[in-house]
Amino acid sequence: MSSKWAQELGSKCNVEPDVLKLVLEELSESCYADATTAKKIIEELTLRCFFNEEELRKFVREVSKNCPMDAKKLHKEVVNAEGKKEAAFQAPSRAGSRPF
Repeated sequence: MSSKWAQELGSKCNVEPDVLKLVLEELSESCYADATTAKKIIEELTLRCFFNEEELRKFVREVSKNCPMDAKKLHKEVVNAEGKKEAAFQAPSRAGSRPF
């Protein structure tokens, strides 16, 4: 399932499917996210915020630094960024600093 998802999303956002699968795995491990929530985060970052591969990797590093965090809160913060890259990059610190 994640391979098909990565292929489809990769063709829409010009990011290599292997990178998308890696980011999905990292988010799932770092945030204890279910695959659905992690996919929603990645889709929001690539399709609305126009993150490229380098920016996705940077985002995952920020998530790792701010763990543990609630994946649903992270998703909410990314959505609240409303397509603005800088606000999306701040999402991990906002989601990680709030109590569960």
